[in-house]
Amino acid sequence: MTTPVCMRKKWFEHVEKTRKKLQRKDKGTTHRAAMKAASVTWPQEKVKIQNKIKREERREAKASKAAASPPT
Repeated sequence: MTTPVCMRKKWFEHVEKTRKKLQRKDKGTTHRAAMKAASVTWPQEKVKIQNKIKREERREAKASKAAASPPT
């Protein structure tokens, strides 16, 4: 069983990535400005994260099901 994913932590990781991208153009980019820019792309990123979580859960369920009933 995996630990639950904290979406708040994922949000701030996304803000960090966005800030790095923005600082390539403007070195004075603030955290607040990065949050504004990240909020535009967050819905798509959130869907990707949720799909990844679901995919991992299905993979674990499939593996545990295969391990529980060995082929005869």
